[in-house]
Amino acid sequence: MCILTLICSCIAQRSPYKEDIYNRRSNKKKKNDKPNIIVIITDDQDELLGSMHVMPKTLKWMRDQGVHFNNSFVSTPMCCPSRSSFLTGMYTHNHHVYTNNENCSSPYWQANHESRSFATYLSNAGYRTGYFGKYLNEYNGTYIPAGWREWLGLVKNSRFYNYTVNFNGQKMKHEDNYYQDYFTDLIANDSVTFLKRSKQYFPKRPVLMVLSTPAPHGPEDAAPQYQHLFYNNTFHRTPSWNVAPNYDKQYLLKVTGKMEPIEQRFTDVLQQKRLQTLQSVDDLVDKVCNELWMLGELDNTYILYTSDHGYHLGQYGVIKGKALPYDFDTRVPLYMRGPGILPRSKISNMVLNIDIAATILDIAGLEIPDHFDGKSILRLIKAYRDPQNVDSKGFVKTRKPWGDTVLLERGKITGKRYKDMMREQKRTFLENPETRLLYATPKQKRIYKECAKPENQPPCKVNQKYQCIKDPKRKLPRLMKCRPGDETKDLMLNDNGPPCHCKKRRKRRRIARLQRKYLQTQMKTSNLRSSIKRKKRSYINSVDENSVPPVSPIDRRCRVLQNNTVSCDQILYQDADAWKNHKDQLDDMIQEYRKMLEDLRKYRRHLKKEKPRETFLSQFDKNDEFLESVGLPGTSPACKCDTNQTNFNARKEAIKEARKERRKRKRKNKNKKRKRDCNQNDLKCTIHNNNQWKTPPLWNSSYWNLQSGEKLRRRDHPACKRDNMDCSIMDNSHWKTQPYWTNGPFCFCSNSNNNTYWCLRTINSTHDLLYCEFINNFISYYDLTEDPFQLKNAIHDVNYGVPSRSRKAYDYNTTSSAEDAQKKFGNAKAISSDQYFGGRDSDFETKQNLQKFQGSNSISSDDYFGDNSSKNRSYNSGPDLQEIKDGVRQGVTKVAGKISSIASGVMTSLQRKS
Repeated sequence: MCILTLICSCIAQRSPYKEDIYNRRSNKKKKNDKPNIIVIITDDQDELLGSMHVMPKTLKWMRDQGVHFNNSFVSTPMCCPSRSSFLTGMYTHNHHVYTNNENCSSPYWQANHESRSFATYLSNAGYRTGYFGKYLNEYNGTYIPAGWREWLGLVKNSRFYNYTVNFNGQKMKHEDNYYQDYFTDLIANDSVTFLKRSKQYFPKRPVLMVLSTPAPHGPEDAAPQYQHLFYNNTFHRTPSWNVAPNYDKQYLLKVTGKMEPIEQRFTDVLQQKRLQTLQSVDDLVDKVCNELWMLGELDNTYILYTSDHGYHLGQYGVIKGKALPYDFDTRVPLYMRGPGILPRSKISNMVLNIDIAATILDIAGLEIPDHFDGKSILRLIKAYRDPQNVDSKGFVKTRKPWGDTVLLERGKITGKRYKDMMREQKRTFLENPETRLLYATPKQKRIYKECAKPENQPPCKVNQKYQCIKDPKRKLPRLMKCRPGDETKDLMLNDNGPPCHCKKRRKRRRIARLQRKYLQTQMKTSNLRSSIKRKKRSYINSVDENSVPPVSPIDRRCRVLQNNTVSCDQILYQDADAWKNHKDQLDDMIQEYRKMLEDLRKYRRHLKKEKPRETFLSQFDKNDEFLESVGLPGTSPACKCDTNQTNFNARKEAIKEARKERRKRKRKNKNKKRKRDCNQNDLKCTIHNNNQWKTPPLWNSSYWNLQSGEKLRRRDHPACKRDNMDCSIMDNSHWKTQPYWTNGPFCFCSNSNNNTYWCLRTINSTHDLLYCEFINNFISYYDLTEDPFQLKNAIHDVNYGVPSRSRKAYDYNTTSSAEDAQKKFGNAKAISSDQYFGGRDSDFETKQNLQKFQGSNSISSDDYFGDNSSKNRSYNSGPDLQEIKDGVRQGVTKVAGKISSIASGVMTSLQRKS
């Protein structure tokens, strides 16, 4: 009996252990097959200035146990455009968020793009979604974006203390208590809490979290325990650091000189503070990964670590900033770990920030929408598992070729540039005889079709029924019947050049001035009242008889008889004086009627020239571009029209200068009134002295007095201003946490108003290129295999020895028109730089190569040149400079976002769709 009791007690004691084992196994069975997804995105973190070297915890979890994409870029190196691309998987020219202000979190963005972010698709697929941290620069905190179950969104731009967040619909204000308010730690704590609760209450549902930290963005407030680290760190002093001025680069770098010692010191302190803020991000990554490990979800979770764009600190003499097209601003860190990823992997294929949204949908097992421009990088990860797909440089060869050229863009096209490009696009469009008839009426199409036949060409021949001739009085060709004796050689098509139609200058102002002058001389105040008031029926009497042309009567002394003979009075044959008087009278009448006839002819010519247009040709304005393209009357190139535009522009500039002078005089008069003596009785004045302000900056502080040699202009606030530049001031009160800035104020300029660009970035196993065209038509080209730090603009040194051929042949065989681009790349989801830029071979070989890829889903350099291209092709050959220039001009046309459907074919060739 005792033995039985002992056995029962042992069973009772062991039952909890068995139940625990059963529960663990049952929990594993209950786990959802879909993996969890966590994205950690920093703000302004660089890849090339050494920021990742000071984050050992992140490197342990992400690099040592995952894959590093060492050629990861952002399409637009600015906060709000890049984050909008990250959320939607679209290029900037597609979601239309060009800057950190315009359209950033606007009603248009909310209605058209925010509801189509990757969070919406995953939320509908059963994921529990949560967003923690900075969202968009202009987010006002009044709503929760669609697709997010848990929401902790920062209102406005990055802050570490004294900020406001929208926490699940309620605005909460935080102050400057580190233990309660430090934003990076708040993101870590709230995200871990959401993760634990989700796995506790919803174990079958996967989790999607985005952790958007403010570090290392300004104001660079580090946690107190890290404020002593990285003193005199010089990772940011790359070979391009303080290389200035750069006369071979764009305007901003041309006018930026070498940094002064105080500015060099500032870059060192800023680098120190940036690295300090990243230590809290390093702790965040470690905390999240440890929590996943404790929950047993680490092996079932994909974690991505990246940044919205890079940064520069003294590169090319620019003290700090972003938004430049060079690698230190466009290249970002990208690490990924999760199921099926080999530890310490390294993939060199190009990856963009627009690929992250497509990758998240692919991880969740969802179909990637058509409006996504990015493609899933899981293809590269899966192909990397086979060592045969990886070359010695880490480039992975996939079954569907991966594109090696991406688009980098910043800003949008101005209205004037847009009109110029549309005019050029229309001219190119009309040069194609197949497309210029798209706007013609059926009758006009029939006429053009008949005129194109060789049997209808003038002059008329035997048995020829019709001839197509050009009438100088008409703008369209005329199809006329052939009749015996017709002489149409002078009317043959293209025999005579088109008449000259010079554009008239506007004369409204001159006419109005002459009218005023006439009225001033003719009208007097004395007779003004009498001229206004008149008696009834007094109009006839008030008409000036001299204003009516004189009509001199004449005696009909000569007549024309029926037999066409002239008979005059006998006195004209007998009296010489009578004959002379009558002859003089006839001469006067002839002169008068000749003048009248000439006036009538002028009226008729004017009416013919100003005849209203009733056909489709009216849409081409008065430039007659369509008529020139079809060989019809337009403005002949040989015409020399003296428009006197120089004088007109000079007068216009003189008027502007006069207005400026008047404004200056008004301002001076106002300032003189303000500076009157305060002792005057008729004025109420106060004296402002150094004792007026009790808090810094004081009135006598150096904060208000910059050196005169800098030639700065001030208005109402102590910020430095320079023409066409975005400048600001740095002083001792800028940073509120240690280490402080104590070296005094200075002014620096970080951007210019013409720093809008469109670039093509190419990286593959043989090429590493950057080609850019700026809004002011400045062009730059860098070969990073020879110049890895982009120190020299090699646009004038390009000499690739491309076979010479005419521009017309190039336009026909490459992407010179939207129609050709649509035919060649319309179905392609990825293109290579070699394919886009045109031929390295002869025209015939290029055409043969292009025909191979019609209908294919993607094009790569290897497929275009063959598997043995590296052996058979000389690497000194390359795209012609003119071809590159024209190619990117096509790209500039299509990234405007407003270009008509004609340019959509070129757009398709650059967008990288999966």
